[in-house]
Amino acid sequence: MARSLRRTQSVEDRIGDALSHVAVMLRLDEAVIELVQFERATGVAVLRLHGDCPDCAMSVSALRDGIEAQLRMRVPEVREVRTHSADTP
Repeated sequence: MARSLRRTQSVEDRIGDALSHVAVMLRLDEAVIELVQFERATGVAVLRLHGDCPDCAMSVSALRDGIEAQLRMRVPEVREVRTHSADTP
């Protein structure tokens, strides 16, 4: 069933599902992880991270690395994650 679901969901939808799982796993209640765009040709997922991580003392780069590892494991099309500043539209 998971494979048939993978075929019917877009890559962007699967990234969104994975990001929801990551947010719960990291207890990012106040933080928001948002997919800005997915570049199919390069496999780059551009994310916007904003908000607050109340229980974590990790740097933004460590947080991004953890998110990237989870995304790459759950969505094989993702080859790299880049962050987009929350202050930039």
